[in-house]
Amino acid sequence: MDCLEEIIKKIGSCKNGNIRVNFKELKEAVALEEELKRRGIPFVMDIRLTNTGCNAVIGREKRVMYEKDVKDLHVEEANSIYHVEKSKEKRVPIGISDYREIKKENAYCVDKTKMIEELLQLNDQVTLITRPRRFGKTLNMSMLAEFFDITKDSRELFKDTYIYRTKYVKEMNKWPVIFLSFFDCKGNENIMIGSLIEHLEDLYAKYYPIYKTFDEKELRDKLCQTYEELKKGNNFSNVVFIKNSLNRLIEFLNKEYQKKVILLIDEYDTPFMSAYAGKYYDHVKDILRGLLLKTLKDNSMLYKGVLTGIQRIAKESLFSDLNNLEVCTMQEDKYADMFGFTEEETRALLESHHLKLSEEVKSMYDGYRIGNKEIYNPWSIVKYASSGKLKRYWVNTGGNQIIKDSLKQVSQSFFDDYQELIETGSVEVICDLESNYQEEETDNYLWALLINAGFLTIIEEIQEGDYIVRIVNGETRAALSKMMLSHLKVDEKKINKMLQALTSKDMPRFKELYTEILKERYSYYDLDNEKAHHILLVLLLDKLHEEYEIHSNQETGTGRCDIFLKSRKQKQDIIIELKYLKSESYQKDTTNSLKKEAEKALKQIIEEEYAPDAFKVGIAYHGKHMDMAWK
Repeated sequence: MDCLEEIIKKIGSCKNGNIRVNFKELKEAVALEEELKRRGIPFVMDIRLTNTGCNAVIGREKRVMYEKDVKDLHVEEANSIYHVEKSKEKRVPIGISDYREIKKENAYCVDKTKMIEELLQLNDQVTLITRPRRFGKTLNMSMLAEFFDITKDSRELFKDTYIYRTKYVKEMNKWPVIFLSFFDCKGNENIMIGSLIEHLEDLYAKYYPIYKTFDEKELRDKLCQTYEELKKGNNFSNVVFIKNSLNRLIEFLNKEYQKKVILLIDEYDTPFMSAYAGKYYDHVKDILRGLLLKTLKDNSMLYKGVLTGIQRIAKESLFSDLNNLEVCTMQEDKYADMFGFTEEETRALLESHHLKLSEEVKSMYDGYRIGNKEIYNPWSIVKYASSGKLKRYWVNTGGNQIIKDSLKQVSQSFFDDYQELIETGSVEVICDLESNYQEEETDNYLWALLINAGFLTIIEEIQEGDYIVRIVNGETRAALSKMMLSHLKVDEKKINKMLQALTSKDMPRFKELYTEILKERYSYYDLDNEKAHHILLVLLLDKLHEEYEIHSNQETGTGRCDIFLKSRKQKQDIIIELKYLKSESYQKDTTNSLKKEAEKALKQIIEEEYAPDAFKVGIAYHGKHMDMAWK
């Protein structure tokens, strides 16, 4: 309080100028503001967040800040500076996606309000932004809703942000807004439709006190009838009302406020994904398509529509009829750094929590390329800042069933390319990033799905539709490896035990577990050649990628070894040579043929001097039968 008294005294004696105070916490600036108001002292205060706290510029001239031009928000250079010591650092908002809550709680918030400026500068009426899960989509949509909503007063929330210092601050709280999140519209058919209806009912309940006395009787009656139908819940007799619900509410808001409406739909694709995965899409497609199409297509009452999701949904469901849609994929420059953290934002957040942006942190959480920007996973960075522990935090569960279903449809060449990806770090793929659910079940479609879902990132565009991609980072590689092994229907615990046996050179145990896996695994193709076994073994060995570099057919010694595991942690390297016995050879000597072939593979490793100091393993196969030799 003594510090505040001194500052207040300075303000009182500085009638024509301004003073600047450097606070370590926003709440201290708010305390000063409240005390000045309590004492009835006229003042104007401009607060700006910095990486180390916040700056407040305070003067005696009271201004009507939100009715004048933006230039009135700027004050001349302050003539006094005060420093207030930090009491405690801002906490990071784990699991909070509501912009108002984060700002009111004084939690650490990376300023993404430049997105508001970009949205207003562009001429796009309807924008679809696709980003992976846990990339800040909901928080950004909540921010847009808070800024534009004509029913709110958001000055306190935005006075320390980028948008507050631009001419677009005049758009704050000037537009009627509809904000919906379909994040929890998933599950079986009844649960998904029930959740969708519940969200629409809540929306109608919000505006009921206004439209129940609306002057235009015909529209008022339709709104009230729609509300009553929505309150009935999951009842397919109200399909027409569901389809028309959003468009009808937009019509009301447009007439009530005499302004066009902003529509924000977060995770718009969740009900579509749930319907595809649950095999009930044909039952609900008319409802989902009708709801969005009636609202978005050629709607003269709509000012801006923004949708976020992971993927585009099928063209035949919606987008073939929309000619006013701008799709912003991971490859586009629009909004490139508005979702996720840039390196500068990541460094500032970590340093505020006494952590460094080390190479280990980059390897684990960096690697996304959106447009021309290098982007970090925001969820993982926030979790790391909170815990201080370098762990895998990102888990993409939202679209995994779609990916798993697609894996069942792809050709063996997909797995050939995938093997190249995990061994060399990158691979060239052909895909359409705007491909849609269920339009095609091909290798190209799955590559696009993996990119948009956040498992892979593009490092070079050779030409349109032709990309070089890589796995994003350490945690996405682990998630992708887990999903691939799930596709093979192999017990992950058994794989871990098998690999532990290999790295500890307990080869009888390794042989026992590997044999069990070969006999039990789901077969998407027959294990009837060496290449098939090679790909399977590489997929299994990929779980060791943090300990070993994995190489195939690499020139070593005087030849090329099949698999070379080069240690990252000063352990012994491992060389594996594979052989496959055809039926005629195998049947001639069922007792010893595989053992002899495995010993031949081991001898080849030694004679070709692949790696004299490495641990050497020869493996021979026939179908799902296997034997091995080692040294």
